[in-house]
Amino acid sequence: MSEPNGKATPAACGAVVIRTDEVARDVRVIALEIPQDVPVPTPGQFYQVDCGGGREHLLPRPIGAFDARSSNGVLSLAFLVESVGWGTERLCSLVPGDSIRILGPLGRGFSAAEGKALIVAGGVGLAPLHFLASSMDKAGEPYVLLAGVASKERYIAPLSTLTGEVQVFSDDGTIGENGLVCDAAGPRLSDGGFSKVYACGPELMMAVVAGAAEAQGVPCEVSLDSRMACGIGACRGCVKAGADGKNLCVCTDGPVFDSRAVKWTSPLNAPLGSNLKREFPERESK
Repeated sequence: MSEPNGKATPAACGAVVIRTDEVARDVRVIALEIPQDVPVPTPGQFYQVDCGGGREHLLPRPIGAFDARSSNGVLSLAFLVESVGWGTERLCSLVPGDSIRILGPLGRGFSAAEGKALIVAGGVGLAPLHFLASSMDKAGEPYVLLAGVASKERYIAPLSTLTGEVQVFSDDGTIGENGLVCDAAGPRLSDGGFSKVYACGPELMMAVVAGAAEAQGVPCEVSLDSRMACGIGACRGCVKAGADGKNLCVCTDGPVFDSRAVKWTSPLNAPLGSNLKREFPERESK
């Protein structure tokens, strides 16, 4: 079932934890099953997840789909969750057999690439991009994925399951190439052959990637992060500034946007260097 704009109608439902795996320091993949016929998310869409805090922690957490597949009326769904606060810590403590309530899929996902794609992920911003890349693997579509992490212990293990070209960068050089992943986007794009860029991670990282894409004339989509109380556009708590002066409601207008629609917090061509490490050492889940 779909809404007039083509998005699947979200469903509020219960999900059962099937498995949890630690895939990096303080990061887990939580695999769920929803034993009813509900919409399957597309890469880039998210869910509002009830962390079970009652009155003290009333608001759900917005978490992007990391993987999803449907079979025989059962939706298998996975989230990539970093433990950074009460809600995400509670989710990371779940064990098989536990139940949680979720609402989704919500928001707008990524659009298709007509040709080879460059995918740039920073930290746990990998979540929707891993879903995108694995979907492209299944479809036989070409891509290059550049993944940035702080260090070897922050490397997210499911990257190794992808069959496309994956290049890893780390801030301290303990795994992959030493350096910031966003600095690699421009040189790769200058090689030519890419029809689309996708990015998710710290905002300044995405600003650099967006600038590199614009300089090469390649369309770029970014997945923005914002605190979302409702996930359906009612509270307006996730609004960010758009390039045209209008506000963007991240939960309904996005979370995926054309990078040219976003008003970035720094110039697209600004050299960030160590400033990016200092201001955004890692992307934080909620």
